Amino acid sequence: MEKKELNKSPFETIKSEKINLGRFNVVQDEVRVNGNIRPYDYLEMMEGVSILPFHGENIITLREYRYPIRSWQTELPGGLIDPGETPKQAAVRELKEETGYEAEEVISLGYFYPSFGSTDEKIHLFAIQCGKLGEESLDPAEVLKIHEVSIKEFQEFVATGEVKHGAGLAAWARWMSREKDEK
Repeated sequence: MEKKELNKSPFETIKSEKINLGRFNVVQDEVRVNGNIRPYDYLEMMEGVSILPFHGENIITLREYRYPIRSWQTELPGGLIDPGETPKQAAVRELKEETGYEAEEVISLGYFYPSFGSTDEKIHLFAIQCGKLGEESLDPAEVLKIHEVSIKEFQEFVATGEVKHGAGLAAWARWMSREKDEK
């Protein structure tokens, strides 16, 4: 297959409707693909950030209650990118809001799409070396506790499945791949 053909969409959108549901839009399209007309529904979401925060030789984790799955989860800080904000600015802001820590060094780890078969969500990944601890300013709907763990502990959390947060796992994988390449 030629490169030119790979850049051309095999989908033709016949009609499209968006239904706003708070922070999400449900997009209901009718598309022509492979000669067939079919429905194609997906969630349209704002871009977000996920942060792998280091404080000295430790990683700052969160234990956050996640209402959709009705359980406490171990995860990394992150959130939505506000209008007019760059991904880097959002990462620094979210780190401060959720943990109280100030960013000293910010390293981009690229971005990823968590589930591009059902959503257009794009999450930018960052590793941040943290400095001074100040006051966090949580969103009124956030219920979380901050925990600093050693890198070894965090590795164990990943290996045992304690960390199920997809964006956090992606940030960790990118960081570990980067570290491996630099050795």
